[in-house]
Amino acid sequence: MTAAVVLAGSRRVSSLSLSSLAMLLVATLAVASVPAGAEETTVEWTVTDGDTLTSLSSNLLVSPQAWREVARLNRLPDPAYVVPGQVLRIPLRLVKSTAIEARVLSVVGDVRAGGNPVTEGSPLPEGQALQTGAGSSAVVQLGDGSRVQLPPSSLAEVVANRQYGAAPGAVPVGAGSASGPTASWFAGALRVLRGSIEVFATKVLRAKPLEVTTPTAVVGVRGTHYRVTVGEAAAQPTRSEVLEGLVRFERADRVFGADLAAGYGATIDTAVPAPIVKRLPGAPNLSAVPARFERPLVRFELPGETLAVRVQVAQDSAFLKLVSDQRVPAGTDVRIAGLEDGNWFLRARRVKASELEGFDATRPFVLKARPEPPATLTPRASGKQTAGTVQFAWAQNTEARDARLQVAEDAAFTRLVLDKDRIAEASQALPMVTPGTYYWRMASVRANGDHGPFGDPLSFELRPQPEPPKGGLDPDGKGIVVRWSGRPQDRQRVQFARDIGFTQLVAEEEIAQPEWSFTRPAEHGGYFFRYRTVEPDGFVSDWSSPLTIEIPLDWNPLLLLVPLILVL
Repeated sequence: MTAAVVLAGSRRVSSLSLSSLAMLLVATLAVASVPAGAEETTVEWTVTDGDTLTSLSSNLLVSPQAWREVARLNRLPDPAYVVPGQVLRIPLRLVKSTAIEARVLSVVGDVRAGGNPVTEGSPLPEGQALQTGAGSSAVVQLGDGSRVQLPPSSLAEVVANRQYGAAPGAVPVGAGSASGPTASWFAGALRVLRGSIEVFATKVLRAKPLEVTTPTAVVGVRGTHYRVTVGEAAAQPTRSEVLEGLVRFERADRVFGADLAAGYGATIDTAVPAPIVKRLPGAPNLSAVPARFERPLVRFELPGETLAVRVQVAQDSAFLKLVSDQRVPAGTDVRIAGLEDGNWFLRARRVKASELEGFDATRPFVLKARPEPPATLTPRASGKQTAGTVQFAWAQNTEARDARLQVAEDAAFTRLVLDKDRIAEASQALPMVTPGTYYWRMASVRANGDHGPFGDPLSFELRPQPEPPKGGLDPDGKGIVVRWSGRPQDRQRVQFARDIGFTQLVAEEEIAQPEWSFTRPAEHGGYFFRYRTVEPDGFVSDWSSPLTIEIPLDWNPLLLLVPLILVL
């Protein structure tokens, strides 16, 4: 079973004028009849002054003998007598026609006809199929000015693209009857073999509706905006959604059909006898989509959407140059990859459970994701270090080696500590003595001054510098006591050494309080003490500044020798 789409409405035809029809009576007897029950496509011609049978036969009809059937069909009682305004019906098959090449208006990506790449302006003759690859699209213009858009991964064929009546190049007249040597009708037909097409049919005088056929349906129109899609299921479902105008949607054998008004759609497949007509969903709300994206992967949410959404991206606001076409399940982030920096246009429509797609919502956006920011090295995200000199380091972007560094006290970067541009090195040292949480981010800068977007901000925490310890010999001179400020939950690592480099350690241990007492060493001279704090989260502070402790000579043992010296 095959399907087709046809514009609903009355069959309009054009007018012919004849001033002499002397031989039409004979035609009434000589012409063979059309088989009973057959639908004969006809056009109308209105008689005007100056028309003759000769001009009709030579300028409009396929042969000099065709007038006989015209006379019989119109039941002329006196073929020699016609008056201006008289309307004659003429079978379309008797009217001269000329095939017109369709033209490819736009091409994005990999678009082929007959296996060969096509470019903008390429002709597309009757019987030629056009195929778009993934991430590719094309727009074809038919002889009457109608436009047919093929989104990515689609295949369609121009079955017919013909002008009837006037010589090729004559402009088809508008809806209504036609007359005169330049009057013409248009007849076109398309076949969708895979994917979908979107049709913008012009309102011109047609010999018959512009038809779109699929394996399961026939769609016919005279002037409207609609979509036709061939599903991939075994039943080969065909969907049609009407956005403007009126469409006749029929099963391929034309046994069952339905008229689709604007705002309605239907599906036909091999499993159902007649189209299932349903109202199309309204356009989704795109107000939450940002106007600017700064990452190569364009990613956003559509909050509140309960239906799947078809999302398309184009280079132009008319969506003639589609570069991306995807269906996104309800509640899923939209992710679009492969776009270059620049201005883009987003189009989205809801998809019902019946697969019918609704009205479009559109929104422009800007992508500025390059040059990409450098890869940050230090300080690490959520890292901690002691206040002092902070070393920022990153891996340079080979495309843009210069960098811009911002450091701030807040995540919104309104309280900047540093904003340095055009840094040629891959590191930067910054004195920072005030404890607290800070944020930093980077951007790459090209040689021509083009700044890329900032990377995601990273945070780090500066812990206070250890306070200098205080203490020395206790009052009786027998021990040493050292104290400093500290929190009860912290542990302390202490070192006591003979040298300021702490290579000659005398004592080292970890204690639970910010105070340390021990017996004075036996040897006199200079000693050094320092500590560092180990916090519960594992952070270890820098060493404190060294405390110098001078151990004096102990004279008590020497006093025992005084009596001996006196005796001597």
